[in-house]
Amino acid sequence: MVQITVHLYTILQRQTPDGPQRQLEVTLPPGSTIADLIKTLGITLPEEAMLVVMNGRHTTTAHILQPHDHVHLMPAMSGG
Repeated sequence: MVQITVHLYTILQRQTPDGPQRQLEVTLPPGSTIADLIKTLGITLPEEAMLVVMNGRHTTTAHILQPHDHVHLMPAMSGG
């Protein structure tokens, strides 16, 4: 299994009785991608409306996750 840390921003944060949850530890099967992570989290925002940063670098949802990766998911800002 692959355990990663996910950081969620603004509308992607999880609402809990204790308030918004900004950081989660998630365990996924080996070979899982960021797209699998997004599906597991139940995030319905389209990929083109999200900025994905893993370990400090912009990436795509096709990237395969490795143990202890840090994934930041945030809604993309649109101008105009």
